[in-house]
Order: sequence, then C-alpha cells, then structure tokens
Amino acid sequence: MRNYNKTIGAIAAITALSAGVASAEIEGEVIAGYASSYNFRGVELGDNLAEAGVNLSMACPLTQGEFSVGVWYGSTNDNQSLIDDQLQTTIGWSKDLGFADLGVGFIHYDFKANPAATANFNTSEFYLSLSKEVYQGIRASVTAFYDIDLVDGWYFESALSKSFEITSCAKLDLSAGASMYQSYNSPLPGFASDGFNHWFLSAAVPIQARENLVITPYVRYVDVKSDQFSGGVPLSGGDNEFIGGLRASVSF
Repeated sequence: MRNYNKTIGAIAAITALSAGVASAEIEGEVIAGYASSYNFRGVELGDNLAEAGVNLSMACPLTQGEFSVGVWYGSTNDNQSLIDDQLQTTIGWSKDLGFADLGVGFIHYDFKANPAATANFNTSEFYLSLSKEVYQGIRASVTAFYDIDLVDGWYFESALSKSFEITSCAKLDLSAGASMYQSYNSPLPGFASDGFNHWFLSAAVPIQARENLVITPYVRYVDVKSDQFSGGVPLSGGDNEFIGGLRASVSF
C-alpha cells in the first residue's frame, strides 16, 4: 500500500509542477509512475514498483551531439527482502550520424534496503546503442551493455518499434524485442551466463494531458528462457508475466 501512496503523491506533485515550468537551455523531464512488477533483464526484482526520476539534457556544440544525465529510483514490495530499492544514475552522449543515431554512456546501479543481502549487488556498466528508422516509421535498435564490476560480461538487447497516431493528443506505441548475454557472470545462483535471455512485447498510449505533461498507461509481456534459472534463484525468475503500469512525465 505504501507504494500506491508514493505513486499518487509523486504524480500529483509533478502535475502541479507542469503548470509553471519554463523553457531553458538545459532541457529535461521529471517522471513518476507505478507498475505491477519490476522485471529487470528477465528477473522479477519485486512487485508493485513505485518509480520516480529526473532526466536532463543539453546540446554540445563542440561534438554536435547531446549530453544527458539521469537519476531513477524504484521501490518494490514482496521480493523476499533481497532487493527492495534501486537507484540508477546514467550519464550519456548521443548524436545523429546520418545513417543511424548513436548513443554511448555509463550506468551505475545502487541497491538499497537489506544491506546484508544487497551489499554485493551494486555495479556499473558502459553501453553503446544504434537506432534507425528502417521502413515506414518502424524503428530498429540494438544496445550492448558491458558490466565492468560485478558481472564482468555482456548483455545485448534489440527491438523494433512503431508509433500510430490515435488522436491529436494521443498515440499508440508498439514495440517488440529480444535479448541475450555473453559471459554474464551474475551472482544469482543458477543464472545462466550465456545465450538467450528473454523476449518481450509492449504497448503504450502516451496522452498529452497538457502542453508539457504526458500520462502514459502501458502493458508489457515478458517471456523468459525456461532453463535460465535452473539453480534456484532467491528472486522470481524464469516465469513469463504480464506487467501493467502508469507513468506521468513533465518536460521543461
């Protein structure tokens, strides 16, 4: 119940904020939301996710690209007290290369709640992504992540996405993707280190409620490799699931 209250309070706060934000050289957004489950790379880290975050970006004349920094915080319930809260900090740079959009960056994961259980789960990784419109609004993307700390291995994810206009203030975003990993030495017992990880389907309906306020209900289906967690992971894993959620974002 505490996560429902967190989410309602956060969404109310950023809705009020949307009435008075002004444009600046640094652009950004504030987000808040709720999801029925938090599935991270095929592992369910908990139910009833309450999330909040801030993303900032600024054009870089020297590189003709864009620098960004973001902070995201998620809190879940019903996860056997192993991992409850997570803080992600991201620094990135992106550029339109003409033939594709390039993104590179660094992510640090800081797990909170049960210090005895999560002390060895904090980690960092670099990422590189390429994306391009391939056919009539269909966009293809591929991202490679390399963990330099805890896992010391690769995680790859590819996806196809397309948007359809519903009304002047709403659209339908559809996406599908799959992932795999290589030498992914997870500390979770029984977690497979190589091969296919999971595939997913998702649908979202961003609604432009105000000029700078977007409300997005969404649903996602995750299908996980059945033998991925053969060793008995102390988290929910190896189960396919539907995830539903709602997110609000205010741009400035």
